[in-house]
Amino acid sequence: MRVTYAYRRLIRVGMLLFLPVLLLTGCISSSIRFTSASGNGTSQRTKVPADWDYRSTYSISCGRLGQVAHGYLGIRYRYGGMNRNGTDCSGLVCMIYNDVAKAKLPHSSRRQRQLGRVVALRNAKCGDLVFFRGGIFGAITHVGIYLDNNRFIHASTKRGVIYSRLEEEYYKKRFAEVRRIFK
Repeated sequence: MRVTYAYRRLIRVGMLLFLPVLLLTGCISSSIRFTSASGNGTSQRTKVPADWDYRSTYSISCGRLGQVAHGYLGIRYRYGGMNRNGTDCSGLVCMIYNDVAKAKLPHSSRRQRQLGRVVALRNAKCGDLVFFRGGIFGAITHVGIYLDNNRFIHASTKRGVIYSRLEEEYYKKRFAEVRRIFK
């Protein structure tokens, strides 16, 4: 079947108009990406059980976490990325926890939110994950790692990997919860 130029252009324009809607609603996200379970770089599409809990297997040192996290500062943001050439927020979490505890986490903020248990912000400690809402339906769209004194590290879309504070108005408005996945 021959597709005309006008028809191809119509499809392209339609996708350009529809793509922002999908992004805003959270329909297109990193929710289907996972870290490599083996050293060969292949990814596995396994479902993460809701009760999956690393606390029984891994523990982390706050000093070690801080050192490793600091080494990622300045890496540029790249959607779907998970290396030193560019990373997104959930990819950063995966890389840091792999370096610190050899833990394999799902490469998705929504899937990472299924791990561990919720803790109150006042009880947050180094290594806990902080989650933020975004889009028009308020879905979880961002994750960072809590360090200390309401400071966390994350991959910002504009500034790359940076430290931020939960008191900043932008993050205060979008804050969802803190989850503890390690001892």
